[in-house]
Amino acid sequence: MKRVVIIVGVLCVVLAVALTVRLRQLNAYQSAPAGGTGTIEGTEVNITARIGARITAVHVREGDQVKSGQLLVELDCSEPEALLAEGRARVASAEASVHAAHAAAASAAGSTVAARRAIAAVQAEQAAVQAERQNVDKETERLAALHRTGAITTSQLEQIETRKVGAAERVVAVKANQDVAVARVTVAQRSQVAAMAQTDAARALVEAARAAVKRAEVAVRECRLTAPRDGVVLTRSYEPGEVVLPGANLLVIVDLREVKATFYLPNAELAAAAPGKKVTVRADAYPGAAFAGTIKHVAAKAEFTPKNVQTREDRDRLVYGVEVTIPNPAGKLRPGMPVEVEIDGTRK
Repeated sequence: MKRVVIIVGVLCVVLAVALTVRLRQLNAYQSAPAGGTGTIEGTEVNITARIGARITAVHVREGDQVKSGQLLVELDCSEPEALLAEGRARVASAEASVHAAHAAAASAAGSTVAARRAIAAVQAEQAAVQAERQNVDKETERLAALHRTGAITTSQLEQIETRKVGAAERVVAVKANQDVAVARVTVAQRSQVAAMAQTDAARALVEAARAAVKRAEVAVRECRLTAPRDGVVLTRSYEPGEVVLPGANLLVIVDLREVKATFYLPNAELAAAAPGKKVTVRADAYPGAAFAGTIKHVAAKAEFTPKNVQTREDRDRLVYGVEVTIPNPAGKLRPGMPVEVEIDGTRK
C-alpha cells in the first residue's frame, strides 16, 4: 500500500512539475515578441558554361573570396577562335563580292545608256535615209517623165533608178540596225537588273557573315568566365582537363553582403509583420550579438507549418512566410546558419 502511495505521490510531483513548465512556456509564449526561426540564405549565382569545351584552368577553390570581373575559369578556345577567323574571312570575301557586283551593275547601267544613245543615232539615221529615199523617188518620177519626152537619155534614167534601189536598201539596213540597237538595250537592261540583284545578294551574304562573326565573338568571350559580382565560392564542380557541355554549372558563387532568412509567422501574429518593418536577428554562433534586418516580403497566402520549421505553439497550424533581409558587410552570417528573428516593437 505504501508503495502505491509513493508511486502516486511521485506521479503527482512529476505532473506538477510538468504543469509548471508548461504554464511557464505558455506565459513565455504569450509575452514573447512576434517572430520565429529561419535559416540564412545568400544570393547564389551559378557560373555556367554556354559552350561545350575542355577546361584549361580553374582559378578559384571553394571558400575563396572573389571580386566582380575576376577571371574564374578558362576553356579551350581553339575551335571558337577558328570559327571567328573563318567568319571574318567570309565577311571580307562577301564585301569584295559586293564591290564586284556593284561595279558590274555600274557597267551594265553604262551599257544601257550607250545602247539607248545608239538607238537615238540609228533613229536619226533612219530619218535621214527616209528623207533621201523620198527625194530619190521624186527625182526618179521627174526623170522618167523627161525620158518619155526624150529630154534625157536612158543611161541617165538608169542611174537614178540605181540610186533609188540603193536608198531602199539603206532603209532596210538602217531598220535592221535599229532592231539590233533595241535588242542591245533590252540585253543591257536585263544585265543591269541581274547585276543589281547580285549586289543585293552579296550584301545579304555580308550581313550573314557579320552575324556569324558576332556569334563567334560571343563564343570566344565565353571561353573566359568571370565573376558577375562579389562573393564567396560555394561549390566547384569541375577540374581542369574535364570536358563540359553547354549549360553545365562550373561554380556557384554566393553573395554574402546582404543575406536573407525566411521564418513562418502564426496567423495570430500576422498583424505585426509588414514590408519595411525592422527586425532583430540573433544567431547561436554569436551569443549576445544582434543583427538588424528589414522585412522584405510577407506571403499573401497561408500554409500549413512546414515539417522543418518549429513554431512556438503546435496549435498554430496556419502560418505565413515572412522574408527578411539582413546587411552582412562583415560576412558573419553564413548560408545554412539558423537564426531567431524578432519583429521590433512587438515584445509584450
